[in-house]
Amino acid sequence: MKSVLFSLLIICSAWESFAQSETDSSKIVLINKEMESLRNDNEALLNSLDLTNRTLNDLITDKKVSDETKWETIKSNINHSTQLYKVLSDDIIDLKSRLTDEDYQGFIKSLSSIQEGPLGFSFQDIIIESANKIVLFPTKTQMDRFIDISKSIISSPIIASIPFVSNAVSASSSILNIAYSSSLTDKKSDLGKLKTFEGELNRYISYYTTLDKANVLNQTSNSDRRVLLENLQLDLLAKLKKDAPKLNFTVSDRYDGETIDSYFNRILGSFNRDWSEKYLRDLERKFQNNRGETNYSALLQKEFDVKYYNNNVNGLVEISKKYLLYYDNFFEIANNYQFRIIEAVDLAKANGIIKSKKANGGDLSPNQVYEGIVKSLHDKKNARDNGIINSINIGELKQQIERVMDYKII
Repeated sequence: MKSVLFSLLIICSAWESFAQSETDSSKIVLINKEMESLRNDNEALLNSLDLTNRTLNDLITDKKVSDETKWETIKSNINHSTQLYKVLSDDIIDLKSRLTDEDYQGFIKSLSSIQEGPLGFSFQDIIIESANKIVLFPTKTQMDRFIDISKSIISSPIIASIPFVSNAVSASSSILNIAYSSSLTDKKSDLGKLKTFEGELNRYISYYTTLDKANVLNQTSNSDRRVLLENLQLDLLAKLKKDAPKLNFTVSDRYDGETIDSYFNRILGSFNRDWSEKYLRDLERKFQNNRGETNYSALLQKEFDVKYYNNNVNGLVEISKKYLLYYDNFFEIANNYQFRIIEAVDLAKANGIIKSKKANGGDLSPNQVYEGIVKSLHDKKNARDNGIINSINIGELKQQIERVMDYKII
């Protein structure tokens, strides 16, 4: 209790500091969220203390927990669990939708471009310039023919459709095969020049290959995480279909073509705390006498479904805790992906393939281009991560988990 009040004081102090320095609105919004979270936490703590105090008083008075206290505990568990269903479902749906981010992923995709991208070069131009500079073929006719074929390969939709491999890797492999095949039929071809040409392309290909590996691992991870989250939804649905009827709620079937996300939103729009509170109030009225007094002993003896729901509510908590593991793992994998992308950009810098670029303020050196790319990666990833953190209130989910007690009634 003291720690919660102390935290409120810290937040209030931080609020004054931010207000005085007129910082951006996002920080103010974040503080408001933290204050609201602490208020909710304080309310939950007070409710929990009230139930604990009732139980202790019962034990002190007659060495056993009264039926009324048992019923109040069951009510608290059920009402908080119906809230937990909704919070958990929303969080699963939100995380599924954020496995990819258009801005962040779009920038990474541009790093794989065969046209001129963030690194300041066009791989298509590099191939042609390198072939001309090395004088790969002895006659102009052969050179022109090779360049025409190279351009056709680069623009081929077949090259672009090869999965998990960048256009640059696919195109260069085909172009090198053609170059070596031509040398076998032309005795005047210089194999030394072909080796030089291959070595020049490999400075770029090693960068693209490293980038491809990072993207393949990330795509596989995203697919795996989506499957895990969808399986978690199926577990949650199975639990819901077993639990909800105990509160006299019928879970309807999915409509044709209805996604599981839309299905959960529809069902949990009705099966919620309002539903459980009304159902539990109606139960109490069934066992009230003319003076409005509730016979809690009879209620607990006869309402088996409510006791069953309460005694099995921990299964919902376990599903929720599994989601927390997936949530933390999301950021671990995202950090690893970022590390691998920057590793590829570092290799591009080491291989000396990053070119200077023109910018509004003048020309950027290769090192400035490199620093700008790394900064953009960090900025875009941070924006994506912060968007997830602000959208998925993981603190609220943890609070709802803590409010559901493992309290079984025989």
